[in-house]
Amino acid sequence: MRPFAPRLILTALLLTGTTPQALGDAGVFTGNGQNLHQITSKTVKLVSIDVLIVLGRGPFLFNGGVPGMDRAEYQCTFVLRNLTDKDEEVEVGFPVDSEFAKGIKPVSPTESQNWLLEYGFIARDEKMTYNVEFVHRNRQAGPGPEFAFLFVWKMHFAPVETRTLTVQYRIPMSMGLVPLEKEETAPFASDIFGQEFLTIGQLDMAGYITSTGSSWAGNVEAAKFTLITEPFERYFDHRGITEQDDAELGPEERERFSSSFPVRHPWWFRQIEPAGWRAVKGGVQWEYKDFKPKDPIEVRYYTTPFPRLPGEVDPFVDRFLKGLGPNEPGRLQLARLREVVLAVYGCEPSDQTARAFVSRQLWYKPREDCSIAQLDATQRAVLQQLDKRSGAAEQH
Repeated sequence: MRPFAPRLILTALLLTGTTPQALGDAGVFTGNGQNLHQITSKTVKLVSIDVLIVLGRGPFLFNGGVPGMDRAEYQCTFVLRNLTDKDEEVEVGFPVDSEFAKGIKPVSPTESQNWLLEYGFIARDEKMTYNVEFVHRNRQAGPGPEFAFLFVWKMHFAPVETRTLTVQYRIPMSMGLVPLEKEETAPFASDIFGQEFLTIGQLDMAGYITSTGSSWAGNVEAAKFTLITEPFERYFDHRGITEQDDAELGPEERERFSSSFPVRHPWWFRQIEPAGWRAVKGGVQWEYKDFKPKDPIEVRYYTTPFPRLPGEVDPFVDRFLKGLGPNEPGRLQLARLREVVLAVYGCEPSDQTARAFVSRQLWYKPREDCSIAQLDATQRAVLQQLDKRSGAAEQH
């Protein structure tokens, strides 16, 4: 399993205060270098948040490696207001989640610029584009939760001044192999459906943490988060597990990969949190008034082992049958497998073994009105190909 890539999250740091325990979007910090830690501000208000998240493919063909990882691009607009009649100097930063925060050595100026270029990080307001520095702190030093890497820059507020801060950046989507079962620690079943390839999926995930926005003075008057998913999902269908050509793999590597991922364009499902979003053109959106930032925005794409297209039924069935014992009836198990595929489409299995398997899966959401007649043409073609394989098993 590959470790997840980090998510970039917004915070801001003010040069006075105390240290509440919070993490995430537009927060308030104090200190510098190794001593940066979060505080609560009573003088600077986060008036509004407008975040646009656009999911997309990476810069290269995706083959499971870091260079081709798909990514999310962020366009963030924050209205900040000085509530006092005094000047305020604020050091604003975006901490990087700590997955990439390895070691404790300081970051050189050259390394700092490399990180800025890697994430395409830009911060500006009506008056200027800011000179952003990338800082690496020792998470074990100083108070607070926390952040090892931060993009930081200074802003100055005149008395009762309102500024509109715009931040843009891009970051690789998190990804890895994950269990598809509801209880990740559940043991594998001892029957044919205990095969590992049936219970492991690939997770692609993007998110935006909001909780540190609660450390500003008062609630956020208005917040909007827009997640554009539609173009990425069309590409995701095309990409499948990988865009890599099989010819690039050696025979042993190809066999090992096919054993784990017999279906190259599998059926996938998504989970979007928190609840309360509405569909908009190209994606989904959350809107809030008098907002107390708390819940992160997250979209998770799970690829399953099940064929989405009829042309990939045969490699899927071949891999499934490899797990049969010498005396197990292939036709019976393929009939159960057909019920499992129907369960993917929302139909509850009648077979006890198939029902026990699907009830443990994250993707299983039975519908009372599910019937074969309601399936689309591609889904019916998948079932027809499964029936052909079941018939061939009966002849043998």
